[in-house]
Amino acid sequence: MEKNRTLSVLFLKAYGATGLTVCEPLSGTGVRGLRYAVEAGAVGRLILNDISREAVELIKKNLEVNGVNAEVYNEDANVLLHRLRDKCDVVDIDPFGSPAPFLHAGFRALREEGVICVTATDTAVLVGRYPKKCLRRYGAVMFKTPFYIEAGLRNLIGYVARVAASEDYGVEPLFAYWEGHYFRLCARAVRGARDADSNFNYIGYVEYKKPYRKVVRRPGERSLGPLWVGPMGDPILVSKMAEYGPYGDFLQLLSEEYSVAAPWFFKVPEFALGGVSRGIEEALDALKKGGIYAVRTHMAPDGFKTEASAGEVERVLRIVI
Repeated sequence: MEKNRTLSVLFLKAYGATGLTVCEPLSGTGVRGLRYAVEAGAVGRLILNDISREAVELIKKNLEVNGVNAEVYNEDANVLLHRLRDKCDVVDIDPFGSPAPFLHAGFRALREEGVICVTATDTAVLVGRYPKKCLRRYGAVMFKTPFYIEAGLRNLIGYVARVAASEDYGVEPLFAYWEGHYFRLCARAVRGARDADSNFNYIGYVEYKKPYRKVVRRPGERSLGPLWVGPMGDPILVSKMAEYGPYGDFLQLLSEEYSVAAPWFFKVPEFALGGVSRGIEEALDALKKGGIYAVRTHMAPDGFKTEASAGEVERVLRIVI
């Protein structure tokens, strides 16, 4: 999880605020919180918690070694989040598995305006490999598609947005990505009924019939969702993150992806003739020559994002490939 922690530090640094109250209710050994305090230059008050006594002892030792002050608790995460009197600017929920059991309490621990960050390692559930469990846990219908990874990430964002709305918060995704065994989201949250209502402007369904995709507001037989169909992140903020440290190429790729509104990606082999397809760079070059803007996605080595329709992409690529 080193990449997750490093990117989280870069995010908080690029977010630009200082003197923040940051709560990590599932701290483990406290490494992420320590790195926030030492590296981000943004933390005024740090709250670390874990239900394990052994973990709490390690947190205290790590704080002492690094000369960092923090409030340390040995509580159930939901209990702690509910009883915090002084609300938080940032709540970072990083569980083993699903963040779903902690989201309501997470929003209740936020100030009127803050940031909610979540990690989900139950990616197989979110992408629909276990459809009944996905429906139970996230309230979404999912099935296998070429863009199933992005669909899973948007499933998570959509669920967070719906929970936020139930707690009267509007959310704006600032930074979201997939990395092997987890999804990660950091979103701005603003309290207010109007803001909460605005979440539903970006909740919809993606209808898929090979190779065609379209956003629909009402589900059909071949629809995924409900999903977040709005922007997945802020390209300017992510470009700023790239200036601060490692993973610059990855962050620049995300910034380009965020500039494409379509809530899916295509894979080059979808448009192959006779089972033969070319490489991603050749496909992108062909699309550019055909007047179609497309960028690579971090979610598949042979994938690309574009706002062009499948039919438009097909007309260009099947001539060339």
